Amino acid sequence: MNLRISLILIIILSWVSIFGVLVYKSDIGKEKEEQESSYFYRISSKDITNISITHDSKTMSWHVEDSIWYFDELQGIPADSYRWGGIIDLLAGPQLYRTISENIDNKFNYGLENPQTEISLYLKNGDIRILYIGNETPDKENNYAYLEGVEKLVMLDATWKGVIARLVQDPPYPKWMYKFNPEEAIEIVVMNKSEIHKAYSKSDGVWNECELPITTTPCEGNIETDGNMISNFLSDFSNIEILKAVKLNLMFYDDYQEYGLGLEAPYIDIKTLSKDEFGTNLIYNTSISIGALSEDNSGYYAVAKETKDVILVEKLWAEKILSIFN
Repeated sequence: MNLRISLILIIILSWVSIFGVLVYKSDIGKEKEEQESSYFYRISSKDITNISITHDSKTMSWHVEDSIWYFDELQGIPADSYRWGGIIDLLAGPQLYRTISENIDNKFNYGLENPQTEISLYLKNGDIRILYIGNETPDKENNYAYLEGVEKLVMLDATWKGVIARLVQDPPYPKWMYKFNPEEAIEIVVMNKSEIHKAYSKSDGVWNECELPITTTPCEGNIETDGNMISNFLSDFSNIEILKAVKLNLMFYDDYQEYGLGLEAPYIDIKTLSKDEFGTNLIYNTSISIGALSEDNSGYYAVAKETKDVILVEKLWAEKILSIFN
């Protein structure tokens, strides 16, 4: 092969390589453009400082402090980390199913005149983004929506809207804000310094003191106890009075020691029996461990529902609960 032919082939290969790179870069650009256009809007999750959601005329709102989201109407109460996980990312960019129109001709036709759901996002720079969500589409797969200041009529996934609406319908309260029905209680176990101090169980509507050591679940005993005392205790227990969250997601035993909590602290466990919609028996445990009095004497440190969070419960409430040890 002579030199001229070799040079021509090298030039051709060079141009093919350059063209391939250009096509590749062009395709990347298109892919990125398509990716970005699949969202109705995009906000950095780090820029959101406050959230307000109204659904069916009920409003819930939250604010962020040190990367933890708290309920506005509850002093010092954070959203449950398990349920809240991913919510900010969902709000920061809902996926767009389709743009119907660049201008909304009649909001009433789409349930947007008085929308069922309104989402307000407050940003660090002072801006507010308000998203209105109206009726479902005929196939029930999407909802009509628009963003205040942007007159585009769009369709957003109905599942996305359902997740956001549930934050109002069933707020993500932390597990230690337990729901407890005193009438469903069947057993009370009271422990101190890692040993069972006393226990009670209900049989045929009558509360009895259990024999120790406990050998059955629920425990058994033949000595009838004061039913009014048990009833008052359960009523108090069901109305837990929480002042605030003190420390979240503690990992090690030593972390609890400064709050007077740990294996030696007074501990109460209550079993409840209920039935689901199919008539199946459901047994739940609701527990609390009560530690030291706070420095300002306003309450006692506690851990409820076997979580990793230290909370502060109101002093008089805690002392009523601790009276069962007497």
